[in-house]
Amino acid sequence: MAERLTRKQMADKYPNQWLGIRNIVYNGREIETAEVIYTQRTASELGLLSLKGEDVQPLFTTPDMVFQLGAAGGMNSGTEV
Repeated sequence: MAERLTRKQMADKYPNQWLGIRNIVYNGREIETAEVIYTQRTASELGLLSLKGEDVQPLFTTPDMVFQLGAAGGMNSGTEV
């Protein structure tokens, strides 16, 4: 059964993992709320479900709102080449 949560609630309840969400309500560019329909899935699994026609959007949660792949900035940021 789908559970409607805010973006913060998703990050608090399911920290650092991929979620499958749908019926997203946006507040400008930010996700305000969405229904969580999948947990404990990989990005690949969620992507395949979407490609097969299922109404699902992958979302990676981070409690502190940092980027999944690391800090923003160039590879040589702060160093001389």
